[in-house]
Amino acid sequence: MAHRGHRVAVVGATGTLGSDVVEVLGERDYPVAELVPVASDGSLGEAVELHGESRAVLTGDVPLRGVDMVFLCVPGEAAAPWIKQCLEASVPCIDLSGSLAGRDDVPVLAADLQPSEAALRQPLISGPPGPALALALGLAPLHARFGLRRVLGTVLESTSGAGREGIRTLEAEVVALFNQEELPEPTVFAGPIAFDCVPELEHPADRSGPGPAEACLVGVVQRLLGDAVPTSLTRVRVPTFAGCGASLAVETREPADPELVRELLLKAPALEVWDPDAAGPSTRDAVARSTVLVGRVRRDASSSGGLLLWLSADPVRLAASNAVRIAEARFGLGT
Repeated sequence: MAHRGHRVAVVGATGTLGSDVVEVLGERDYPVAELVPVASDGSLGEAVELHGESRAVLTGDVPLRGVDMVFLCVPGEAAAPWIKQCLEASVPCIDLSGSLAGRDDVPVLAADLQPSEAALRQPLISGPPGPALALALGLAPLHARFGLRRVLGTVLESTSGAGREGIRTLEAEVVALFNQEELPEPTVFAGPIAFDCVPELEHPADRSGPGPAEACLVGVVQRLLGDAVPTSLTRVRVPTFAGCGASLAVETREPADPELVRELLLKAPALEVWDPDAAGPSTRDAVARSTVLVGRVRRDASSSGGLLLWLSADPVRLAASNAVRIAEARFGLGT
């Protein structure tokens, strides 16, 4: 079945996430008749490339009426005006800002977790943040086969999770330290990040509970699993430029032998199971991949029904790929 080309808007097209969405559109040969790349005034004069053609970035108040699909790749605090415009113009929007992830009336969808046709047809769809998507893709097969009683984990997030400015912050701090200069004032993170690992950089009002980003991460994973599995996660920012990792301790309702688990995960979509005799997978191994790498699947000696496993992923590429595949599913474009 032939499909006419789409007018596709990528809002935040010059950021790390927006750039990856444009790349994935090209890699998957999405039928883009016209790309509408939108960015902030700071990107005035820049251009993006798709299928070998350069397109000038649009800034300011760009009308979206007549666009077939919008990928919203801006920070959460900048998303509201664009979401309002999409609704007023009746343009379907896949929001990757995270601003809609906590709203019950907006579906949070993973292309590999069989979203319903009704959910795909909603005017607003929330694309899950990459770390939450990686966790859900790794946990979903275990939950479906064995049932999850509890999940405990530590999620290691690189500076790319904060966009280009996060990457530039790490670069500037590394240069300053090597040159024995004073570190630049923190503007992206709550404190310095170079050569350091900092748990939960956001400061919750209730310091005895999870931080806001940790609570959001847990909430999105639970929505993707379709079950409020008791989950506790510690979020740690690490001084790497890309990729994320997660060390998970999982308690299952039914006995789960590690060999059986490995066989199950080998058949699951979007997962690559690492050779148990090989080192890794490292977070660098996952960079630029649209899959989640799984390694170190083993019994938890401290728990009668427990498993330990390690996940690594490129959260930016994972989120971008998922968003494009959701759009494909919405329009029946195949895989």
